[in-house]
Amino acid sequence: MSARAELYGCTEQAACRVDSSSAGVRTAGGASRPRLVELPHDSILSLGYDWSRVGDPAVRPKYPAKVYLPRSIEDIAAAVRETRQFGQTLRIRGSGHSSNDLVVEDGGAILWTKLFNAVVDVDLAEATVTVQSGAMLAGVEEMLGELGYGLPVLGDHQHLTAGGFASVGGVSPASHREGMFVDNVLAVEIVGWDGAVRRLARGTDALELNRILGGMGRHGIIATLTLRIVAIDKRTTVVRNRRHITFDMAKFIERSRANIESDDDVLYQHAIWDERTVLGQTVTFGQCSAYTPTRQSVWKRLRERVAFGGLHALRNLAGRLPAGLGRVANTLSGLGFLLPPRFATARNIESFTEKVVDHTVGDPVRFYAALAPMSTYGALFRELHAIATRYRDEHGCLTSISLYVVGLRSPWLAADERERHCDLLLYLGVVPEAMTSARVDALAREVDAACIRHGAFRYMHSRTSSDPAIRARIDPNARHEARIRQEASADPAAKPAANA
Repeated sequence: MSARAELYGCTEQAACRVDSSSAGVRTAGGASRPRLVELPHDSILSLGYDWSRVGDPAVRPKYPAKVYLPRSIEDIAAAVRETRQFGQTLRIRGSGHSSNDLVVEDGGAILWTKLFNAVVDVDLAEATVTVQSGAMLAGVEEMLGELGYGLPVLGDHQHLTAGGFASVGGVSPASHREGMFVDNVLAVEIVGWDGAVRRLARGTDALELNRILGGMGRHGIIATLTLRIVAIDKRTTVVRNRRHITFDMAKFIERSRANIESDDDVLYQHAIWDERTVLGQTVTFGQCSAYTPTRQSVWKRLRERVAFGGLHALRNLAGRLPAGLGRVANTLSGLGFLLPPRFATARNIESFTEKVVDHTVGDPVRFYAALAPMSTYGALFRELHAIATRYRDEHGCLTSISLYVVGLRSPWLAADERERHCDLLLYLGVVPEAMTSARVDALAREVDAACIRHGAFRYMHSRTSSDPAIRARIDPNARHEARIRQEASADPAAKPAANA
């Protein structure tokens, strides 16, 4: 079965779905809601910013001088050749969901995949979907849901593009079972930096494919992706949250580790440790969620709908209310992190952070993400917490410290696919005046050093050191680069990749 859908309009302000009778697009959206910081992902002005703007609303924009809007692979190749001819750096941008200077180029050239966003093919017999790199994954998921299918790994933000997610790795609360997003990419078409177009498939080009995936565009521009899909009902089937609450960090680490390393019927899992000052007192709270199958009933579906409906309504109100009231509404909806509903659908679990908290209301936030082996998870967790605590106490630059954890079992990430990792996200509420750019970078260097000490990688879309030598040690893509070099040195007759 094949279907083609143009996913125009799948932005933060507009939900997109495909009319199954004609495979055409219908969009539904209203007026932009007022925000303390306007963060559109589909305007010309947005091209000067990346996600770091939520940490510093006053950050100076880095506007490009030239923007390419390709609608075909040939357009992408032409842009590559033109910028190469003029000696320009070409940045690739989907929705700008990164904070590591990956998608901005001050006075330079941007290739924006906004219009290169079609679903090319859905093959239910092979359980695959092929999409262009600018396709919004939320829109792809919506279309697949009409067919009784879904993506095994879907990010928590509604505006992530397929190419952007594949360029950094991609994780979800299902990654302890389904791997990272890149593990579910079966083939790509790529435009190399020489303008040549190649197709790489997992069955025949696994090593080179793995180097392209998670490569942040270093080795070329991902044009199309063929993704694995699974038969699943993410909209109405509810699962039960085996929720555990603790106020003790050691117990939190122990329970979250058990959930990640479990081989039982846990379908989704996530955990959060939160620490903030309330009325002059430091309050800590830990919550671990493990979602398991449950017998379906009208009562459970009703509980799920009411609970998440309330959280989503509060989140939406937060951006519309005056600043003080909006902050209260956002805080109340944020309690869903600490006391998540007992029953949930896969859709609400996957989009939990996006739909429960408005990141543009209240304190600005910074985040630093690590991909840590479970063998050093506890030690790295404690060290990252200690680093953040020191910055809070010595510099007064943090208002809250949170660590968010999901498990990973990823052949792309680990040489031994039985080895387990976690995505360990250090999520910080900041005081912009005190959290200077120098401190942002210094904190990144300390997080990098901690990861190196504990054998962890960084999730490279979050802020890291700019030192190439340090990046080479913390970038998970580097091991695939090293394997290709080893094979090339072992076989002098082997030709270098066309897009190297």
